[in-house]
Amino acid sequence: MTETLIVGGLEVSVEHAKELACGYMNQPGQWSYPAYDSYPGNGDRDSVGPQDALAAGLLNAGQNPLKTQYSLLGILEDVNPLLRNEDLTGTLDHAAPETLSAITKLFGVLDGRKTPQLRLVKLAKILQLKRPGLLPLYDDNIWRCYGKLGAKRMASVKGRTNGEFMTAWLPHIQKDLKDGLQHWTDIAALAPAGGPEVTPLRALDMVAWRLVEEKDPRRRKRIRRRRA
Repeated sequence: MTETLIVGGLEVSVEHAKELACGYMNQPGQWSYPAYDSYPGNGDRDSVGPQDALAAGLLNAGQNPLKTQYSLLGILEDVNPLLRNEDLTGTLDHAAPETLSAITKLFGVLDGRKTPQLRLVKLAKILQLKRPGLLPLYDDNIWRCYGKLGAKRMASVKGRTNGEFMTAWLPHIQKDLKDGLQHWTDIAALAPAGGPEVTPLRALDMVAWRLVEEKDPRRRKRIRRRRA
């Protein structure tokens, strides 16, 4: 019987999940590994600094970098104490309720304030490098994985805050990580020798992202080329 993994509303065989992750981790220049995963940022896992904004761009979320930078600088005094919360430790598969609450508060720092060009997607890509085994990445592909495709697990709720979204989503991704942990660990171990470490949580993200593109590819905008 073929072993399978569940990611959001989608099911994938373990062998195909390995193929997807291997492609991501062994084609430098096409995917964000190793550029993103090896980016040092400010060199401090317990604080975010101006250098960390670039991390979002290394996962293709770097539009309007100037506004992104100023928005990030505007929340540092609030986000860094939350990042140092003693409950924000360990890995997501073992995260207790108080740790999930700490994650929710960390991402909820965006709620009730204006942060042009800095929303949940970019903040997740900035913060994930600080706790790569604990803090999940998030973008439209991950939302489609959990909220639109297959046996979807989440519903879209108008007006939901970032904190409310994380409260609803974290248990789902934690379950997928825990249920397939040995396989996610094996997939993470496929990272090239000498390259940056890949956590099981990051491996899940790689597979989920590529699986969504495979199942429901987005239409690419056509670029009109001018004649010479």
